[in-house]
Amino acid sequence: MRPIRRLAAPLALCLLVQMAAASWARAEETTVGADLSAGAISVIATVITAPLKLVTCAATVALGGTVYGLTMGTSEVIREELVAGTNYTCGGRFYVSPQQVKQLARESEPRR
Repeated sequence: MRPIRRLAAPLALCLLVQMAAASWARAEETTVGADLSAGAISVIATVITAPLKLVTCAATVALGGTVYGLTMGTSEVIREELVAGTNYTCGGRFYVSPQQVKQLARESEPRR
């Protein structure tokens, strides 16, 4: 239990410093700190996003396939919704890029 505490405290401190550096850096400025923070936040967001997106995709396919099977493939509406839902939940990237983090930071800045 002790080694976990020794590892968790510095990791939490590093995360806090990186998140603070990203919030203090202006989005228009490209600094090493902002780039490192965006990269770190990108990794953290990807670790959270990828499994959630995978579970959502699997649930959409399983539930949609079950409902489509119950209608014996006769419902055009369910088929269209299943295809659209599958494209939405299973499509796209399963990672968050540093550029996306920077774009979100720019969008969240208060207007002056």
